[in-house]
Amino acid sequence: MSTEAKVGTFVLVGLALLATAIFLLGDFTLEKRYSLDVYFTDVSGLSANVPVKLSGVEVGQVKAITLDRNKVKVVAAIREGVEIYKDATFTVGITGIIGSKFMEITQGHPEAGVIPAGSAIAGVDFVPLDKAMNQALRSLDELVASFNSTEAKPGTLARNLNDTVANMRDLTANLNDLIETSRPNLSKALARTDAITEKLDELLAKSNQVMAGLATDKGAVGALMHDPKVKEDVKETVSSIKEAAGTAKDMLGRMTQFRIYWNMDWRYEHVARASRLDVGLKISPRDGRYYYVGGSNIGNENDARPSNKDYAKLNTIDALLGWEKGPFDVGVGVIRSGGGGRVTVTPFYKHPVGSKFSLMAQAYDFSRDRVSESRRFDNPVYDAGIMARINRFFGIGARAEDLAEIKRYQTWASVLFEDKDIAYLFGVVSFGAAGTKGRSKK
Repeated sequence: MSTEAKVGTFVLVGLALLATAIFLLGDFTLEKRYSLDVYFTDVSGLSANVPVKLSGVEVGQVKAITLDRNKVKVVAAIREGVEIYKDATFTVGITGIIGSKFMEITQGHPEAGVIPAGSAIAGVDFVPLDKAMNQALRSLDELVASFNSTEAKPGTLARNLNDTVANMRDLTANLNDLIETSRPNLSKALARTDAITEKLDELLAKSNQVMAGLATDKGAVGALMHDPKVKEDVKETVSSIKEAAGTAKDMLGRMTQFRIYWNMDWRYEHVARASRLDVGLKISPRDGRYYYVGGSNIGNENDARPSNKDYAKLNTIDALLGWEKGPFDVGVGVIRSGGGGRVTVTPFYKHPVGSKFSLMAQAYDFSRDRVSESRRFDNPVYDAGIMARINRFFGIGARAEDLAEIKRYQTWASVLFEDKDIAYLFGVVSFGAAGTKGRSKK
């Protein structure tokens, strides 16, 4: 081969490699695509060449982002053959709380028809995290202020919460009256019980001496115990005395070990632009064990639903049996009217600052198969979140709900405080129940 031929071959190979590199690095594609123009007020850092996802599946790419008068125009190139219905919603999605952004499409319904190529569509603006936090705090201030307002319209959440708080105040006042009325008699009963316990301890000490004497045949008692019937009667009597003493000590212990907490969780869902409120009672009969009962997603069914797809099921119940051990808090039972479980982990629970941060994950409604707002849900509900305790009463955090279906992000505020009056009442009820149990054995 001549020198000219070799040089020509080398140049052709170099040009082919250069064309291949330009094709790969330039993100060219041979598949056919059609364009849709989506208009936003604020895209919050969305950039060109990021994926376009339909129901979590990548179906295209953002080709360009430009300003069109007072709007931001996002040109989305969609793969040919992918049908998007006219009632679909276009938003700016995010892979995590601080992750990368992409164009997210929530599919609509076939009866609405298919969006033709080149159409102009109004997108749903993404709320940045800092603005969402400020908006959530403002909403929380308005919510707290509405508790003290007497001008709330009938049927609104504020009126419902005001009524709930008023009922709780009446209940607490009635409980206080009951406790104050029974306190003198209960104090006398406790004093008498202490005296009885002391006498029982003395009697137990003497009974031990008697039992030691029964093992020998010396003295009148030893001689008497040669009679097998008398011996068995005395042993049964001493055993009954020991059982009664143990029951009395157990009842006294139960009256002081109950701890009761009120728990209120307020969540703001940014996509649906709606608030959620959970209220419950955490009952801890002893260290490391608790019961939780309450209501979640409290609201008026007659109130208008948000315009941008609010799928939450209102007025559900929670009922959990829980265990606490070191950094772990595990609860199983009913979550929002569906069977499931919840795990809360405080990784640095021994550190004075790290103990304020905890991670939460829960799963429930494993047999879900229902339609809400014309959308079918058939996957279990998976939630996850992080909470930072500002102090022992108040905490704030963020959480993501229904990860297997709609992936809604929420701002989360929690109020937790101990109610010693109700704990005192539970102790009284436990004392009475234990006493009734002992009498029924007789």
